[in-house]
Amino acid sequence: MNPLAELIEAELAPLVRQWMEQVHARLAPDVRIGPELLDHIPDVLRDLVSCLRQGVIPETIPTAREHGRQRHRIGFSLKALVSEYNLLSDLILDRVEACGLPVTFTELRILNRFFSTAIAEGVSEHHERSEALGLQLAESEHRLRLMVEGLDAGSFSLDLARGQGDADARFQAIIGLNGGVPFTLEQTARASHPEDRARLLLAIEEATEGRNEGFFLVEHRLLPSLTGAVRWVELRGQVTRGPDGRPARLLGTVVDITVRKRAASEREKLLGEVEAAHNRLLSLFDHAPAFLALLQGPEHVYEVVNTPYQRHVGVTRKLVGLPVAQALPELVPQGFVALLDGVFRTGTPYIGREIFVRFDRHGTGELEDAYVDFVYQPLRDARGQVEGIVVFGLDITEQVRARQRVEVLAEKVRASETQLRQVTDAIPVLVSLVTADERYGFANRAYEDWFGCSREDLVGRPLREIIGEAAYAVLGPYVRRGLAGESLSFEQLGVPYRLGGTRDVRMTFNPYRDSEGRAGGYVALLQDITAQRRMEDALKQQAEFEQHLIGIVSHDLRNPLGAILLAATAMARREDLDERSRKSVTRIQNAAERATRMVKDLLDFTQARLGGGIRIERRSADLHELARGVVDEVEAAWPTRELRVRRSGEGRGLWDPDRVSQVVQNLITNALKYSAEDTPIEVETLGEDDAVTLSVHNQGPPISPERLDSLFQPLQRGTAEIDRAGRSVGLGLYIVRSIVEAHGGSIRVQSTAEEGTTFTVRLARQPAPDGGG
Repeated sequence: MNPLAELIEAELAPLVRQWMEQVHARLAPDVRIGPELLDHIPDVLRDLVSCLRQGVIPETIPTAREHGRQRHRIGFSLKALVSEYNLLSDLILDRVEACGLPVTFTELRILNRFFSTAIAEGVSEHHERSEALGLQLAESEHRLRLMVEGLDAGSFSLDLARGQGDADARFQAIIGLNGGVPFTLEQTARASHPEDRARLLLAIEEATEGRNEGFFLVEHRLLPSLTGAVRWVELRGQVTRGPDGRPARLLGTVVDITVRKRAASEREKLLGEVEAAHNRLLSLFDHAPAFLALLQGPEHVYEVVNTPYQRHVGVTRKLVGLPVAQALPELVPQGFVALLDGVFRTGTPYIGREIFVRFDRHGTGELEDAYVDFVYQPLRDARGQVEGIVVFGLDITEQVRARQRVEVLAEKVRASETQLRQVTDAIPVLVSLVTADERYGFANRAYEDWFGCSREDLVGRPLREIIGEAAYAVLGPYVRRGLAGESLSFEQLGVPYRLGGTRDVRMTFNPYRDSEGRAGGYVALLQDITAQRRMEDALKQQAEFEQHLIGIVSHDLRNPLGAILLAATAMARREDLDERSRKSVTRIQNAAERATRMVKDLLDFTQARLGGGIRIERRSADLHELARGVVDEVEAAWPTRELRVRRSGEGRGLWDPDRVSQVVQNLITNALKYSAEDTPIEVETLGEDDAVTLSVHNQGPPISPERLDSLFQPLQRGTAEIDRAGRSVGLGLYIVRSIVEAHGGSIRVQSTAEEGTTFTVRLARQPAPDGGG
């Protein structure tokens, strides 16, 4: 009969209950007290009882392996697994002490070896079940298992009163003590590493003082060997008390844990390498340029997604842990979940090219368009069964849209080419593109008519062949200049025509450049101006004849008109004229004055058109005073009309006073003629920094826009009405502009129904530096 076995068997239930409470409190607070926490521990204790009674430790303890398998399944670490066996051993020793049961060294050795074997079995099973560590972790686990299976502890007993005790041979061998001498605590302390010695003695001291219920456990190094190797040992034990309650004996064991420490170090290193590899894999997965996702099960539950995938479907949307149909419900009616179902069912990958898809990326119900290339690749387990699907793809939205934009642009280009051809065909000018090798690259319909052949026959043929050698001899130098990248316009008379005779042409060459800016030919515009030149020559001859005729007539009329005006003036001074005769003389005088003004206008017109412009003689003058003088004269001739004069600023400058007065008088007279009797005429002169402006405003009918463009041309008027007074032949505004331009100035007109009509003249105070005017 074995007293320790009997004690364990009798106290099995309370021992197990106390063990579960402490495991729950210290090691597994998240695991509820119950069958899951209890597992095979009662069976383990029964195996221990059997070993104590038989005095033999078996090679394997199946219940310990089952326990290690269960602990791995519920997430216990190796440290927790080892610690719960240590806790169970400590509780057994507590019961021994509480009952005052004498324990032999043999029982302690069996107890220690049993738990060492149980730990080895549990750790081995735990490691075998840990798939995440792979082959390297399995190798480390095997080394650890060999270390634990080969664990052999030494034991000691120390009488605290005498300071001496006994230590078995294994203890002496591990610590390195000499046999045949009494065992002392000082021997053990001297054998420990200097850096660990204080920690060892402190643990024993605290146990002696009753802390930790008298138990101690210390892992420490021994003194280095002659080779410099360092060994680790685990020293554990308990202080028992005598009948007086005072510390009496120190019982304990020592185990060489050097191999275990090395294995643990290697395992930590291996775990670090595995973790680093895992992190690298995750980093590659997360930073891949493509979007990736791992779906598990027939419901296609998101297990992992990378950042591009999350960004692709919506950065704020929850995915992991949810089925695709729940996480992205908008994909269901689009048929993507059905595609996943088919891949999972058949195990056949699906490849999608440029697939249109819509996502509710912000969860607002507003779908955003996208285009993707993707693959649904089945993921198989060890048996070859489909257990999930890997989603791999690229968001090609921008590429597709860019291509679509290119297609739209290409269509626009085609439409533009069609429009260009229609436009150029409608132009009565020959339009062509001449390439760098002097061939026609394009020709409009006018070329067909001019050369007598279709554009299809023209395009691609040498220019020299089409226009003929004689024409090329004339135009060749211009062709070479155009091909050199020069822009030029020119007229060439008497160009030999391939169908006979000659033609006068006007041509424009504009360089045509490729995408890199290099000259690739030129665009040519050719206009046959043969008929136009003939018409222009005829019109020029006719205009010159008319202008000469007007000059001659107006010059020859001056002398008789002067004589008539002089005679009429003399007759008007006679006092013996009756009223009827005086009126007749006045009419003659007025008619002669009108004719004189008309002759003067005709002479000015002739000088402006044939004499190179109206001549002016500059001298210092004041526009304010000139305008005031003209207004006074006009008011005397138009006593019923109101003229308003405004002046501001400095009015002096270098002008021809007579010609400037002529401008003022003409503009005021026009304003009076083309406005109602009851409306005022506003005359304003304004001095600015380097110029003086004159503006004459009336409130008469507006000048139509189509007449504004030709208002300053000879023989033109602002309205279609005939001059009521017969005072003008339509040369006044032409002469005004000629005088203003002779001074280097400008004249403009604004006319609306709301604002009336305003003529504005701007004259520089000094002539231009180039001496013009």
